[in-house]
Amino acid sequence: MEPLEARVGVCPGLWSLAQHNIELRRLLEEEQAAYKRKLQAYQEGQQRQAQLVQKLQAKVNPSPGGHWDNLGTPRHGCHPRPSRSSNELENALIRLEEEQQRSSSLVQVNSMLREQLEQANVANAALSEDIRKLTADWARARDELEQREAEWRREEEVGETLGTGDTREQQRGEGGG
Repeated sequence: MEPLEARVGVCPGLWSLAQHNIELRRLLEEEQAAYKRKLQAYQEGQQRQAQLVQKLQAKVNPSPGGHWDNLGTPRHGCHPRPSRSSNELENALIRLEEEQQRSSSLVQVNSMLREQLEQANVANAALSEDIRKLTADWARARDELEQREAEWRREEEVGETLGTGDTREQQRGEGGG
């Protein structure tokens, strides 16, 4: 069985280009999905960091109705704040610094991913245009093939009609002479 492109009369280069464009579109869609997953992870990391910061702020700064001001010093008439374990605060600060570093790296990754996503969208738009052009070329080639086939059939019919007429005249000439 001959290849599809040969059966419909399409140039092999055009067929190859169409296949290449389809493969590139598939790859872009895969990359776009990966970028979306990374972006989701980045956003979740930011949410975790925000929650951690809120927890740490709640530990360091009790509610406004408490006996402490924003700097952690007791207001007049209140008993001094009970001392917190310095290890607990130190661990919380370490975790906060780690989350801030992770957030900073996620910001960089997010920026890079947004740039790559923009490039992928531009490439995707170009591929979509190529596919649109290829589809139009394909349709023109198919129409041209159908026209050629119809012409060929008409010529064949005319040839058969002429051939049949010649045969009758020859038979008359042979029979009469």
